[in-house]
Amino acid sequence: MQEAQNGMCSNPTFDNRRIERGGNYSAVTENIQLAVSVSAPIELETDEVIRLEGRIAELTSGTSSLALHDPYAQYHQTQPSQSSRSDALQNLVRGFLRYASEFGFFLHIPRFVAKVSSPPASDHPPAFLLLLNVIYLMGAKLSDNAQLQARQQGYLTEALQQLPSAMLDLNSVAALYVIQAEVLLANYFFDSNRQLEGAYHANAAVSIVMACQLHLMRSSRRRVVGEAATYRIPTPVDAIDEGERINAFWTVFVLDRSWAVALGSAPAFTDDEASGTQIDTPWPLAITSYQNHPIPSGFRGMRTVKTFVDGAVSDNGSQSILAMLAKAVVLYECAARLATKYNPSDQTNLLSLDNRIERFKQTLPGIDRVDASRQDVLHTPVVRDWVTANSRTLQAATSAARLLQTVNLDSLKLVNPFMGMLWTSIAQIISQGISTGRRLRASHASTSASALPNERMLSAALDQLAAAMEQSGNRSPLMRTQIRNMKRSPSMT
Repeated sequence: MQEAQNGMCSNPTFDNRRIERGGNYSAVTENIQLAVSVSAPIELETDEVIRLEGRIAELTSGTSSLALHDPYAQYHQTQPSQSSRSDALQNLVRGFLRYASEFGFFLHIPRFVAKVSSPPASDHPPAFLLLLNVIYLMGAKLSDNAQLQARQQGYLTEALQQLPSAMLDLNSVAALYVIQAEVLLANYFFDSNRQLEGAYHANAAVSIVMACQLHLMRSSRRRVVGEAATYRIPTPVDAIDEGERINAFWTVFVLDRSWAVALGSAPAFTDDEASGTQIDTPWPLAITSYQNHPIPSGFRGMRTVKTFVDGAVSDNGSQSILAMLAKAVVLYECAARLATKYNPSDQTNLLSLDNRIERFKQTLPGIDRVDASRQDVLHTPVVRDWVTANSRTLQAATSAARLLQTVNLDSLKLVNPFMGMLWTSIAQIISQGISTGRRLRASHASTSASALPNERMLSAALDQLAAAMEQSGNRSPLMRTQIRNMKRSPSMT
C-alpha cells in the first residue's frame, strides 16, 4: 500500500485541553438517538461467541499449556491453586468480551483470543500486557462476584504503572494495543464519574491515533512524512489488520466527539486541513466484514467527515453500526455547537443542518425491536429558552424516550457510559416541557389545550427514562449521579 496507508507515528503529545463541565447553551439539542441509544452487541454470530468462550476456557484450564497472565501471581501464595486463579481470570475475560462493544473494543476478537494463547506470556510486548490488565480491570468491574469486583483498584494501579513502558514501543501492533487500552480506561473513568481522568485518557488515545496518522488511512492526498516522525506503522498484513486500524480511528473519534459535547469542551479531533489534522480515513466496516467484504484495494478518499456533513452519500457504502454511530456523533456535535451560538435571526445554518439530519435519517436501516417513530429523534430543534408543545425538540425527546418501551430493560444493565449523558439530555428537555405546560396552565394563558404539552404523556416518558437509568445505575456511578440530578427536577415531584 501507499505511504499514505503506512503512516508515521510521531511522538504523541497529550492535549491537556481545559475541561469545562456542562455546555452553557440555552437548550440541549436533540439526541441522535437511534445510532447511539440502542447499543449493538458484539458483531459476532452466537456460535462464534460460544466457540471463543470455549477457547478461552481451554486456554485458562489446567489442560492448556498457557495460563492467562496474572499480574497478582507473586501475591497468590495463599490462593488454593493455579487452576482457581486461571478460572478467575477466565471469568474476567469472558465477562468483558460479552460487553466489549459497549466500551469501545475495536480489535478483531478471534485474533485477540489467539494472541492470548500465544505462549509464553512473558514474550508479549508490554503494550499487550497492559491491554490484558485493563481487560481484567473491566472484567472485575462488570463481574457479579464481590471478590473480583474488589480487585479493581489493584488492576487499575497495575495498568497505570504499565502505561509508560508500553508507550516506549509504539510499533504497529503495540500502538493499537495502547490505543485500545486508553479507550477502555477512558470509558472506565467516565463510567466511574471521574470525568477529568476519563478526558485525559481519551485525549491520550487521540494523541496516539494522530501520531500514527490513522486519520489518513487510504488518503488520496500526497503526504510528506514529518521529520519528527519516530514510530513507523508498516503496511497492514491483510484486510483485518487494516480494518483494526480504521476502526481504532473511528472508535476514538466517537469517544472524543461525544464526550466533548458532554463536558462542554472542544473536540481534540479538529479536522482542519491547515493544521494537517484533516480526516481522510474511510467510514468503518464491521470488524468481521473486512475479511470477506474488504474495502476495494484501489479505494482512496479525502475529507470524509466534511463530505458527509455537506451531504454526500457514504463513499464506501458502509452502514456498519460503528459507521452509523460516528455519523450520528458528527451531527450531534454539529447541533450542539450550533446551539452555543444560535441566532434566531439567522436560520440558514439551522435549516441546512436540519436538512442534513433528515437525509441521514432516511439512510438508517430498520431495527426490528424499534418502532417507526425512532427516526423522529433525528430532527434538529429550533433552539429556544423554552419548549413548546409542538417543538421538534420536545417531539424528538419523547420519541427517544419511547424507544425504551421496545427494549428489554434487562439488556440495559451495562451500557456505554455516554448513554448516561444522552438520557439526561432527553430528560432535561422532557422536564422542561412539563414545566412549560404547568406554567402556561397556571397563568391561564390563552392557549388551546391541544397546544399545551401533554403532561401525562411526558411524565410517562420521564418515568421510562428513569427506569432505564436505574437499571444501568446498579453498576455505574456516573448513571447514579445522573439519576440523582434528574430526580431533583421539579417535574419529577
